[in-house]
Amino acid sequence: MTHEQVWIAEIRFPPPIEQKLHEKHGLSAWEVEEACLLGAHREARWHDHPEYGRRLLVRGTTYSGASILAYLKPIDMEDGIWECRTARRLER
Repeated sequence: MTHEQVWIAEIRFPPPIEQKLHEKHGLSAWEVEEACLLGAHREARWHDHPEYGRRLLVRGTTYSGASILAYLKPIDMEDGIWECRTARRLER
């Protein structure tokens, strides 16, 4: 994964996605934000999925050391606004 020059200032979480993060992946929206917002992410790359389309794969770490992989869809790249499609905790 390479580090893309992307600005992530805001991540929006549709209610069904936020519920899925919590119930299926044991994550909260704030953990994803902590790992990805405002230059906190370590790596990012574009991925073209045949079913889900073009999305940004972002890897970052929370303050507690949890490694997070988030899949973000651009809403307004200039203003740094993204929508979370899913995220998961990576095993060490």
